[in-house]
Amino acid sequence: MRELLALCVKERVLSDPEYNCPICGVELAYFSRYPNYICDLCVSQATDGNGRALVFFNTHMAGGLVAVYSDTNEKRTGHGCFVRGKQCYADAAYMGGIVLEIDA
Repeated sequence: MRELLALCVKERVLSDPEYNCPICGVELAYFSRYPNYICDLCVSQATDGNGRALVFFNTHMAGGLVAVYSDTNEKRTGHGCFVRGKQCYADAAYMGGIVLEIDA
């Protein structure tokens, strides 16, 4: 039984595709739930369409999302944003946290 489990784990690891941040190219773990997610460094560079810096937070323990302008703490509506000129979408991640994905 232990050998079968080890084989399944090995096949799972070997079958995971290589994945890199679609903006900066840094190597990341692949998550099929978020096939176009970007790295934390790129998330920290998110802006609105006018170049104003954004920060994203969960609204409560179960998730939810709010975008805030980092210079004024003013709430912003919508999930769309830009990172290094590429259009992205922010959302609450499964099991908490925030995920930004590049629009494919």
